[in-house]
Amino acid sequence: MSRISFEKKLVVITGAASGLGRELAKRIAIVEKADLVVADRLADRLETLKTEIEATCPSKVRTVCVDLGTVDGARILIEKALAAGDVYALINCAGITFFEKTLDRPYAAYRELLQVNCLTILETTTAFFGHFLKKGEGAILNITSLAGLVTVPYQNFYAATKHAVQTFSEGLSAEYRKSGVVICTFAPSGIATEMIVKSGLDKHFGKNNPGLLPPAKAAEIAIRGFKKGKLINVPGLTSKAVVFLQRFLPRKTVIRGAERIYAPKKR
Repeated sequence: MSRISFEKKLVVITGAASGLGRELAKRIAIVEKADLVVADRLADRLETLKTEIEATCPSKVRTVCVDLGTVDGARILIEKALAAGDVYALINCAGITFFEKTLDRPYAAYRELLQVNCLTILETTTAFFGHFLKKGEGAILNITSLAGLVTVPYQNFYAATKHAVQTFSEGLSAEYRKSGVVICTFAPSGIATEMIVKSGLDKHFGKNNPGLLPPAKAAEIAIRGFKKGKLINVPGLTSKAVVFLQRFLPRKTVIRGAERIYAPKKR
């Protein structure tokens, strides 16, 4: 497969107001020279991002303020993005997590997480994939997680959504492998973003933990793999080793090991 080029093409990015999504937007626009549709629910941050990018390079940025944690969020994004121009690629980056025992939070509190991390991604992926099929070209990058490849206790709902998106993306790739439409995933173990801070994971692992990728570096690795059309892109030797070794270890051993790593520290 030839390398994907985003130059002078229109790319849609969700979760673009902060963290990895923001860095992906900057890199796709400034380095890859693409025009953007950036989506998030934080309108002021989107406008700041737009101003920063357009002051730095010729790329044009359109903003879509939308809450992807609502049932109508995906539909609104799809309609506004397709109305903005000839979309070539979609990057699903929006996501949230919690760090605690599963039953420490009522099920109703997980509905937004399920919507943002899974249902919205499945809906946007399906819609844009269908659009790209009609054109005969296009590309989708779904940001999953190492938690989409291994079991992660204490982020149970988060891991479940990432598993769903990971296997969905892989299945879609297999079904349409000769279609001309590319689908990729990026599965990092952890990135130093606001999501880590809000969940309390930064305190658990330490703010300067080398296992947490800087967002700009994560974006660079993600886009490099996306351009190559990599179906599964796992950054870091440690994460690669975890994915490889779990194939040979008893599943209970892997789960127990993850439980020990993620178990909240007693106060």
